[in-house]
Amino acid sequence: MPEAAVGGATQSEVGQVAFDELIVGQAAPVDGTVASEPLQLLPALSLPDSDGASPVATEPLSLDQLEASALAGHPALRQARARVNSRRGQYVQAGLPFNPALQYQSQEIGNEGASGQHSIRINQEFVTANKLGIAQQVQAHEVQKQQAQLRAAELRVLTRIRMAYAAAAVSQRRTELTGQIVELAESSLRSVQTLLDAKEASNVALLQARVELDQARVNAENAATQLQADRRALAAAVGMPKLPPFDLAVDRGETLEEAPWELLLSELEASSPELAQAGSELERARWALQLACAQVTPNITGQLGVGVDTTTDDTYAVVGVSVPLPIRNRNQGNIQTARADIAAASAAIDQTRLSLDGRLADAVGRYQTARQRYEQLVSRIVPNAAETYRLSQKAFAAGESDFLQLLTVQRTLFTTQLSLLDAFGQAKQALAEIDGLLVTLQP
Repeated sequence: MPEAAVGGATQSEVGQVAFDELIVGQAAPVDGTVASEPLQLLPALSLPDSDGASPVATEPLSLDQLEASALAGHPALRQARARVNSRRGQYVQAGLPFNPALQYQSQEIGNEGASGQHSIRINQEFVTANKLGIAQQVQAHEVQKQQAQLRAAELRVLTRIRMAYAAAAVSQRRTELTGQIVELAESSLRSVQTLLDAKEASNVALLQARVELDQARVNAENAATQLQADRRALAAAVGMPKLPPFDLAVDRGETLEEAPWELLLSELEASSPELAQAGSELERARWALQLACAQVTPNITGQLGVGVDTTTDDTYAVVGVSVPLPIRNRNQGNIQTARADIAAASAAIDQTRLSLDGRLADAVGRYQTARQRYEQLVSRIVPNAAETYRLSQKAFAAGESDFLQLLTVQRTLFTTQLSLLDAFGQAKQALAEIDGLLVTLQP
């Protein structure tokens, strides 16, 4: 995707500050920008076996590993694959001819004391007008429809995983940040206590420092609780009872790229399983109409047999042909139904396309809004807040400002850092929907 200029900086320059390179510190000076290095991921981690046992390893969990695990054994995908195989069985069955019927018949038993006539006959119904081949075509498009539904199920699972992974990754970083905030609040409390002992600070500053520490601890506890909930949601999305007790792998150099509308729309219309499913339904309806028309031509039933007349001891042959007369029933109702199904399927394609366009507009809008907010935070707001905090530290150390002023600046810095996390998470959630071709999360 093309680089975009934001606030006088190119996309590649903005990308030098990763979403999780948050600025936390007390004594060290803080620069206007922070250069980050990509996190080196360790070799792949083997996920738990089917019995739920966790492997002995320390590698972080990557998104690719979780996606591969879900694609291999998620219950929703096993169910969708079984439905494809079921429909394939219907395809085979639709092309099979009728079995012959073996018939034994006796007549004129007891006539003039004789045991009558006895015959063995074979009846066979012959399918005309290529009905079996047309019926198989109907089922072939049903198979394609189920395959499109399988692809939609795969994308649905992947989208849920990506959204849950983004939420858990942000929660993981929020937990780390709030933990650092607690440490800084504890350090600030000790500093204020020292100043109070030297009669260089007031009890108001001490009380405020204690309130700030208590609030920081509450935020840290809430972040840890949310992280556990997000990890459970991620495990459910993957189809696992629980995740291995390892951190999630986060690429520190990850950036948010431009989302060109026209390109996304063309890719969506070319690859959407919902459009593929609607197209298969239209083709199935067209073949169903051909089948309904072919069924007007009656099948032919032939009969061949041999019999014996016990009265005369004569042996005779039996030959017969029967054909229904399509006088009253010319399959008019089924033909009308098939034509209506074609019209409905054609309209469904248009409706699906409009629905996808609307969902894409909503997702791209949410992504671009979060991306713009993220870039503004990265390029200007967070660096400016960090620089303000650095200057406030110097002023406080030189006795040029009081602790409450420093506390206000510190709180602003942490708020902007948390906002950066939220913006990144919202953008990744919207991007997961776009990458998943906007399949509905409820089947």
